[in-house]
Amino acid sequence: MMKHARVAGALAGMLVFGAAAAADMPEHEFGLLLGAGWADKDLVGGKDGDANPLFGVRYGQRLGTSTNFFGDLVYGKYDGNRAGVGDADVTTLRGGLEWLFSQQQRYNWFLSGGLGLINVNTDNGPDFTRPLVSVGVGQSWAVGANDAFRWEVRADQSFGNDSLPNASLTNFQALLGYSWGIGAPLDSDGDGVPNRADQCPNTPKGAQVDAKGCPLDSDGDGVFDGLDKCPGTPAGVKVNADGCPLDTDGDGIPDYLDKCPTVPAPGTPDGCPPKAAEPAPAPAPAPAPADTTPRKLVLEGVNFSIDSSKLMPESQAILDNAAATLKGWDDVKVMIEVAGHTDSTGSAAYNKKLSERRAKTVRAYLISKGIAADRLIAKGYGESQPVADNRTKEGRYKNRRVELIPLK
Repeated sequence: MMKHARVAGALAGMLVFGAAAAADMPEHEFGLLLGAGWADKDLVGGKDGDANPLFGVRYGQRLGTSTNFFGDLVYGKYDGNRAGVGDADVTTLRGGLEWLFSQQQRYNWFLSGGLGLINVNTDNGPDFTRPLVSVGVGQSWAVGANDAFRWEVRADQSFGNDSLPNASLTNFQALLGYSWGIGAPLDSDGDGVPNRADQCPNTPKGAQVDAKGCPLDSDGDGVFDGLDKCPGTPAGVKVNADGCPLDTDGDGIPDYLDKCPTVPAPGTPDGCPPKAAEPAPAPAPAPAPADTTPRKLVLEGVNFSIDSSKLMPESQAILDNAAATLKGWDDVKVMIEVAGHTDSTGSAAYNKKLSERRAKTVRAYLISKGIAADRLIAKGYGESQPVADNRTKEGRYKNRRVELIPLK
């Protein structure tokens, strides 16, 4: 018996292989087995130290994180010299459990145990089928996304062999095998990259990943793509948990564009309150009649809900100031065009209709603040009159505007 154990141990010690990035077993697997078998002298006589070739098939199923079910059928032709027996055909059918007692990144160590049957047909008799108990130890190495290479050393003990001199038969097997996974490979974090290839196994749900399973962060702001609500943030800009630039004073102008980041100044281009107008210089002699028509008023910072003509709450303060300005134009009886503009996102036809709806919303708000309805005309220009580059985030922000234009 010691000779059998030394042979099996030497075979196991020579098996050193590289493997894939993780050793998770697929849900189901089917494999082929090759190896060598030794039977005690009760069956093969003086040839109990000879290795006899084996081949077989195997099925495996994952039961949990550290337990697998297995079933296999192994056949071998044993060369014997025991008087009255001769050579023997030996078939074992087994089923049982594997316990993964050491799980590594590349491979798993397992102990196996099971029950089954051994069928022996000899040249000269006797022939018999008896129950057996089987124990073993081995390794399973991950290959590719869903396959595995494995080796195992087993000992089988049968019972009730009353046609032999002893009441039982011991059979040793050293097996090599390759298994093909059936079904989709494991993907614990659901990012589309199997565990075996996933170098970032705990990716947050919804994040976009590369081929290695690691989250992408295109703008480098620390918030992963797919979770970043402002994916085009310029490099170095501080952002909140959603990946959007900070706006400390809440005036709708992000801090990195706001020259007065602690002073709310909605509607201004730089985030600072408008400066008091300087006194006009003394008129030159014999001045030409002054043009008393007011200049157009750009209502920057008037924001709407996304894809909507509904005003955002922060826009009301800007429109209240605009209404006060229009009341100051009462001495100049001119019509006022409420002109709506959009950036180039979306189709031109859609943007023109959206700008018209938004211009009508602003007109209705000004009327509610006391501006005569017959002085206001709403018109939408869509994306046709940009004032900045639509290819940049800042440019698109400037192009989304409403203007009050006096009509001569």
